[in-house]
Amino acid sequence: MQKTILLVDDQELIIRVVQAALRPLGGHLPSAKSGQEAVRYLENNPPPDAMVLDVSMPGQDGVETLRQIRLLPSGAEIPVLMLTARDQTLIRKEAEGLKVFDFITKPFSPNSLQQTVKRMLGMLG
Repeated sequence: MQKTILLVDDQELIIRVVQAALRPLGGHLPSAKSGQEAVRYLENNPPPDAMVLDVSMPGQDGVETLRQIRLLPSGAEIPVLMLTARDQTLIRKEAEGLKVFDFITKPFSPNSLQQTVKRMLGMLG
């Protein structure tokens, strides 16, 4: 079965790096460049199997985006990996109760991202 992983980041370079890291897993890797675009994607498409969501985006940040996503019928159970360049302790507190699978700090290694996504999708034993 082909997995869909929605990538949400305002920086095209980060989207490309994440896509390159996850491409070996196969599957579909749509992207959104803002929280609002991610919410629209979820309103108009079947829910992805997972999501990689940047915390720091202009306007609506990743935590607020995830709050909105969790209110959608299709968004309540999507596993989410959050990318952050900031202190994870603060972000973890802000995201408390939003069922975040894990946090990865930028810069990250493509291998660690791939391994975390595999765990998130249940692809590792």
